[in-house]
Amino acid sequence: MTLDLDIQRACELTPQPDDESFIRWASLALREKPGQELTIRLGDAEESRTLNRDYRGKDQPTNVLSFPAELPPELDIPLLGDLVICVPVVNQEAAEQHKLPEAHWAHMVIH
Repeated sequence: MTLDLDIQRACELTPQPDDESFIRWASLALREKPGQELTIRLGDAEESRTLNRDYRGKDQPTNVLSFPAELPPELDIPLLGDLVICVPVVNQEAAEQHKLPEAHWAHMVIH
């Protein structure tokens, strides 16, 4: 069984990793749990700020938010949930921290 990964590109800012990189990183993180389903949404600062405010009470964009699936136990669906990654924040952090963008993106997916 393999990972079922839905990548939603809601932000056109670049750079952004390609789909194959996201699949590789998520698969590495989930190698003990094959057959899982995950959504990764790439958003802008406004979307991130809104979600961070509404779900965490912090009125500012953040690098990544995770939303675990909360399904009733009687539903046997391998859905893990959603990751919402803020493209401009991740790219800015990589530059400020003198990291390769790809390494910082991988960290956002795997952590």
